[in-house]
Amino acid sequence: MIAAYGLSKFFPIRGALRSTISLKAVDDVGLKIQNEQVVGLVGESGSGKSTVGRCLIRLLNPTDGEILFDIPDSELVEYERARADVETKRVDAIADRFSLLRASSAELQSLRRLANIVFQDPYSSLNPRMRLADIISEPMLSTRFCSRAEAAIRSRELLREVGLPEFFEDRYPHELSGGQRQRVAIARAISTNPKLLILDEPTSALDVSVQAQILNLLRGLQEKHGISMLLITHNIAVVAYLAEYVYVMYAGKIMEWGEKQKVLRDPQHPYTKALMSSVPVIGETMTRTILRGDPPNLVNPPIACRFHPRCPVAFDVCGWTAEEVAEDLEYLLGGKYYGTFGDGVRVTTEGERTLTIQGTADAQRIRELAGLENQEVRSLKSVQAIDVSDGATVLRLYEPVEPEMYPTPDGRQVKCLLFRPEVSAPAADS
Repeated sequence: MIAAYGLSKFFPIRGALRSTISLKAVDDVGLKIQNEQVVGLVGESGSGKSTVGRCLIRLLNPTDGEILFDIPDSELVEYERARADVETKRVDAIADRFSLLRASSAELQSLRRLANIVFQDPYSSLNPRMRLADIISEPMLSTRFCSRAEAAIRSRELLREVGLPEFFEDRYPHELSGGQRQRVAIARAISTNPKLLILDEPTSALDVSVQAQILNLLRGLQEKHGISMLLITHNIAVVAYLAEYVYVMYAGKIMEWGEKQKVLRDPQHPYTKALMSSVPVIGETMTRTILRGDPPNLVNPPIACRFHPRCPVAFDVCGWTAEEVAEDLEYLLGGKYYGTFGDGVRVTTEGERTLTIQGTADAQRIRELAGLENQEVRSLKSVQAIDVSDGATVLRLYEPVEPEMYPTPDGRQVKCLLFRPEVSAPAADS
């Protein structure tokens, strides 16, 4: 069992005048993997999936959050109850025993036996100067799992277990194919009998036929040894084949998670729906959801919902700022509606929630424009009021609401305001 709470990883970036800003690669992520369970973590490139995997086994030290490893179910239930009740002493007492982040160097070395990782590119993750036997033996020796003689014997056994002949032990990585290298990487990862295996895109660098062989190998090893696995991938077919639960990640946040069948066959979050619409299904005609724009800049991510600038069903409180609305208004007033408003119109912002249109006091016309364009230019849905002040038109925006992970009746959780229990989105927007 491993469980992460509020896991965040910010990478510092040195800017002009020696100022330091941060790239928010992972922000307040929660994730759990039960014993002998395979969990998929999916999302587009740059969403933070690999960073989560590296933080879970402390190849990267998280900026914030907590990671509990090898914790019994009863203790985890008690920990979650204590967190909910803000019982700090009880939370700390449990975390002191099971936290990876509070482990000393000696404790962390022994824990390295129980958690390992398989990287995306098998060639760059294998030392080209080492024989395969030495590569596989290295984690056993560095964690003092066994003696050097025992490691040599076990290396040959592991080569057989991953489908390679024993005489490969004297070969070097450059003498192998891509699939064979990945088998060696898997042998190295399971050499210390780990309880948890992080699989970071383990098949994306391989041919399709080889991918199937590696997936079958991983499934066989998981069933034989009872290893818990986190499968990080952008390939939905890989998750559908191997995982039991699925977490969907976008721009450093978890958008939706639940049982594989429910998430993949009946996605609820708008991003998950768009993701699944891109997956072809034999015998079915799919309607593709095309997302506008690009993933956000995580140095300055969108406020409230990370997905709202691209969301096809976003509504008033999803998070647009005055700058975003001003940019869209400038496009409309200076382009499509130039003949109506002419040259003298200028849009300025006053803080995060107010903007002013200089050069027109015709609030009614601006209201009509917002009503006509709010389906196409969805940021206009965030306009709460349009008034006139000092000969200019003033627009005030709704206060944004940060979405939480809301439970659904079928047992999954979705990070979208459409699923707030106390608030229903307008029918036209759902």
